[in-house]
Amino acid sequence: MSRLGFNNKSVVRVYSGDIFVGELDVVYTGVDNKSFQFPNNEIRIHHISQISERCLPLSVLLTISSSSVRCKLESSSSSSTPVTQPLLDLHASCFYELKTAVVLIGDEEVHLVAMPSKQKRFPCFWCCLVPAHLYNACLWMLNTRCLSIVFDLDETLIVANTMKSFEDRIEMLTGWIAQESDPVRVSGMTSELKRYVEDRALLKQYAENDVVTDNGQTYDVKLEEVPVNAAGNERVLRPVIRLPEKNLVLTRINPEIRDTSVLVRLRPAWEDLRSYLIAKGRKRFEVYVCTMAERDYALEMWRLLDPGTHLICPKQLLNRVVCVKSGARKSLLNVFQDRNCHPRMAMVIDDRLKVWEDKDQPRVHVVPAFTPYYAPQAETANAVPVLCVARNVACNVRGGFFKEFDENFLRRVSEYFFEDDVLNLPSAPDVCSYLMPEDASFVPNPNTSVPMVEGMNGSEVAQRLTQQDARSVDLKSERSQPLVPSASIHGPPSFRSMTASEKPSLLGPIQAPDLLTKQRAGYHPLSHGAASSFSAGFQPPVSESKNEEVFRGYGMSKKNLPQVGQLSDMGVAHNQPYVNNKRGPTDIGNPNPLQPSLSIGVLQEIGQRCGSKVEYRSILSTSRDLQFSYEVLLTGEKIGVGMGKTRNDARQQAAENALRSLADKYVSYIISRSEAANKDPENQSTETETENGFLWESDSDESEFSRSAVSEVSQAIKATRTYNKQNV
Repeated sequence: MSRLGFNNKSVVRVYSGDIFVGELDVVYTGVDNKSFQFPNNEIRIHHISQISERCLPLSVLLTISSSSVRCKLESSSSSSTPVTQPLLDLHASCFYELKTAVVLIGDEEVHLVAMPSKQKRFPCFWCCLVPAHLYNACLWMLNTRCLSIVFDLDETLIVANTMKSFEDRIEMLTGWIAQESDPVRVSGMTSELKRYVEDRALLKQYAENDVVTDNGQTYDVKLEEVPVNAAGNERVLRPVIRLPEKNLVLTRINPEIRDTSVLVRLRPAWEDLRSYLIAKGRKRFEVYVCTMAERDYALEMWRLLDPGTHLICPKQLLNRVVCVKSGARKSLLNVFQDRNCHPRMAMVIDDRLKVWEDKDQPRVHVVPAFTPYYAPQAETANAVPVLCVARNVACNVRGGFFKEFDENFLRRVSEYFFEDDVLNLPSAPDVCSYLMPEDASFVPNPNTSVPMVEGMNGSEVAQRLTQQDARSVDLKSERSQPLVPSASIHGPPSFRSMTASEKPSLLGPIQAPDLLTKQRAGYHPLSHGAASSFSAGFQPPVSESKNEEVFRGYGMSKKNLPQVGQLSDMGVAHNQPYVNNKRGPTDIGNPNPLQPSLSIGVLQEIGQRCGSKVEYRSILSTSRDLQFSYEVLLTGEKIGVGMGKTRNDARQQAAENALRSLADKYVSYIISRSEAANKDPENQSTETETENGFLWESDSDESEFSRSAVSEVSQAIKATRTYNKQNV
């Protein structure tokens, strides 16, 4: 017996509430639907749906579920009484006003859709079964030409750090620099270390004094009211300092606990994307957040991104910021658990793909991880910033979706009559059919594996939220204690396969030089950690699966997560265009399925070995004969240009010219180094740090860093090198 029960009668009695309005015959549309029966062989109309402004009700129902039509209802041929006027009025009202009669059956709704009839057999309806409340939500979105967009937070839109996470990363980088003999890598890591030290100095001023001095200018905290927090009813004032010119914000998760002070770097071009979503006071997208961070932390990070609550109103905030538990994968059904959108009408912006359920992955636009410390120039090296590309992708998705919906789908649905077969109904548009890069000729950075996570995770803040008395915490004494790695993370790394959603929050010990050298080929950041809660003073143990990423040196790649470089090796854009609604090859076990040209391959290998960013960027060709032109950039600096009749030819020539340029510069560099070594061997290390040539940081590039910060870095490096020499 089905959940609705069996009844051999084909005639059903129709009620509007408790008022009898007539009888109708049930006509089943297929073998699978014969088990569908109305309870007690009665149709009790609970309510009439909202009036649709432009969309046919059937088009909305088919968008929600292509197989939603379960049966047909027509005027009863076996009834001794003629068709009643109330039934005729119900049909006419629903047909002309674009409404449906709704019958509630458990947690689902049966929508009676008034249909035209070739044989004038009125009243006649198609019955569509869909989850409760989903119709009204999708009806509003389709009428207003609105889709849904889901954002990840950490390393997609922001990177956040506490004093503890800064100290962990500074200590690790200092150890790596002391063990490194390659001057190119030393230069890159030293620059990264300086950026960490400078931001730590800002956060220390804020945590201790509620004031920050930057470039001679002093910034005091401003108390900002939090409209909604995790408790949902407490009024909270947070001390906040905003440095908009640096895309930097200082905030305190728990205003009473100074140790929960956080320095947050916002991804460049976020304002451009945010403005597009709400341009001209009209919502183009309904916004949601899905993150693996702790809830209070996630709510505060989103408040910093949307201070005016224009994207998500305060009443919806707690339901629209979804925090995924550790060990779980992200799911659009979980994001839309209130049935306020259908997944086929939603797209996702995230820096990782495999953390999402398999069925949701075609709707994910993957962006490069935000790495403001390792590669601050990465956001500006491209002609179009990462989030502006995401904005353009979202614009293309929305335009393509509603172009298909208006011009084709609605027209085809309007041509159906009551007597037509329901087995071959038109397919509604799906976001994944239009989710492709703005520029398919763009070749992303093939070297995206950064050595360590740049920001903290939400659980790191959660531990501090459990402290009862913040004022008794002495920040200085706490920071003066040496960082002792847990004994559980010593030894060789485990290569057990790792769940995609597991994200480490602790950093491992300094690695041996030989192991470190072997592991620096890749470069992808560890992502933010999963949400968790701990009792006061308790440090969570590092699981074996997390050790797998903890032990990565400057670039041990994730085992189960797809890397941008693996896609770029195929010569495709960062988000592989969809062909026939399916993704292109993404077999991560074979990182180079399509062999690139020798020059391109060699250049990629050089970038990987140097830990540098290699990019190919399309430029306007000035030649009438050669249609395509590309330039090659390494760490944001142009090193070669090529033209050709095809994109591949242009990239091939650009790579060859770049290799010649690198060879010339390398020979010049070796000669100058040899001459300098003969003159004054003791000054080689100083020259390495201040060299102003290719692949070296310019002194002018580091002008933002205070002299005290640079001095602190130099002293730390020298001390570590001295210690290593004494223990050899």
